[in-house]
Amino acid sequence: MADNYKILAQILPSDTNENTAYTVPVAAATTVASTTSSPFTVQVAPKSLSPKTYSIISSIIICNLHSGAVTYDIRLKVAASVGDNDKEMLFKTVSLSNGKTHILSPGMGLSAGNLIKVKSSVASKLAFTFMGIEVT
Repeated sequence: MADNYKILAQILPSDTNENTAYTVPVAAATTVASTTSSPFTVQVAPKSLSPKTYSIISSIIICNLHSGAVTYDIRLKVAASVGDNDKEMLFKTVSLSNGKTHILSPGMGLSAGNLIKVKSSVASKLAFTFMGIEVT
């Protein structure tokens, strides 16, 4: 396993819809080549998401680039969940004054395939940065 401390994602939503900001990596399928006289390859998908692939979100930084107040939402979705549910909301309609920045320290552990979505009330005016550790 490798720990990668890094910027996990940066997004400046270009619309007022919900946008996927970050998805925890999922174990990729691998290709295995035959060593017999009749060559063939087989793609092998993992049986399930690797329990060793996860991310820790240490901080979320939201910067308002607009001349007025802007609101934001942040949603945490479980891998493979269908539709949206209010229980997924981490922050709902939070107001951020012009020229201000929110620095959140959630310390969230996410499993492979989990994702974070963001929404801004004004297009192209909130910059979101997700910092943390990716363990693969």
